[in-house]
Amino acid sequence: MERELISIEREWGEPADLSNAAPSLMNDAFEREWFAAFLRNSASPADAISLWCWSVEIDVREILGAIHVPTLIVQRTGDRWVKAEEGRYLAKHIPGASYIELAGNDHVIWGEGSDRLIDEIQSFVSGTLPAAPGERVLVTILCVDITSPSASADGRDLRRRYVDAICDQVQLAQGREIRRDANGLLAAFQRPTRAIQCAMAIRDSLKPSGLAVRAAVHIGECERENGDLTGTAIDQAVLMLGQALPGEIITSRTIRDLVPGSGLVFTERGGTETGAVPGGGQLYGVGAASA
Repeated sequence: MERELISIEREWGEPADLSNAAPSLMNDAFEREWFAAFLRNSASPADAISLWCWSVEIDVREILGAIHVPTLIVQRTGDRWVKAEEGRYLAKHIPGASYIELAGNDHVIWGEGSDRLIDEIQSFVSGTLPAAPGERVLVTILCVDITSPSASADGRDLRRRYVDAICDQVQLAQGREIRRDANGLLAAFQRPTRAIQCAMAIRDSLKPSGLAVRAAVHIGECERENGDLTGTAIDQAVLMLGQALPGEIITSRTIRDLVPGSGLVFTERGGTETGAVPGGGQLYGVGAASA
């Protein structure tokens, strides 16, 4: 990785790393010049380095199973940028994916054997679509728990009164309540940033009351039936909540990897004791950049 970053910084604007991107084009002066221009028009050297770093840090393995659209994965056996094992992994974990492994060493799609690649894509997109899967949806789950310094009846009444208030925050953030009790609630969101922002708003709104909020945010598949949501993503969010301290909002690694550029700051805080969350159970505390 360090060698690749040094190469990008030194050679960007030239045909950087063409020997690995498309070995078959290395001795073609026109292709070399075209590839150099392609790089210059794509990104600045600094942007290229940032994108390269993000591409190796983001981990979405946990949600590959939530892809329910026709998917074609084409891999070259000798690809020097992406190993064949990586393409096979995607094909194995995306339901119903079509996998084709072509001979050759070029990663770029306009390289060696591009006619065969185009034929495979054309055949795929013009074929018959598979039957629609069952009603499974990818959602972000927010789990919120309210604690009070007093275990008395007054403390319980205070918590119950503010549960209604946090449900209003969920609606404002375009979330959907799944269920609630006297101590908190579960809600679903389409976007991870919305769920985190909602958790922050709930925590901040309850501070003057003396109540503390802890929250967990996770993403995964759920089954939708008769308007209700169930699934392991909800179970995992509940287990994660047990690791949160009063006033803390924690997320899974997948959440962190899905919101680059959001202005949120994530702090590594160790794994779950239960190991319930895929990817080693790594958890992150999250806050706004200004905090």
